[in-house]
Amino acid sequence: MASVKFFAVVAAALLLSSSLLVSAQLPDEDCVFAGPCRTRLDCARPCKALGHSPTAVLCEPYIGGLTCCCLL
Repeated sequence: MASVKFFAVVAAALLLSSSLLVSAQLPDEDCVFAGPCRTRLDCARPCKALGHSPTAVLCEPYIGGLTCCCLL
């Protein structure tokens, strides 16, 4: 009986952690992705080209590397 409870707890923990990981990698509604970056400074030009503020930017981890995030 204890092994069933342990399995249920482990399964719940894995499910929760995987859902948090997926939600962290999905595009954010407050952000428009504008291409790859190394630092925040790399994001001014691509965000401005998309019509967004060149100063309200982030260089965020995304699937496969860092990506410019133009804040809305």
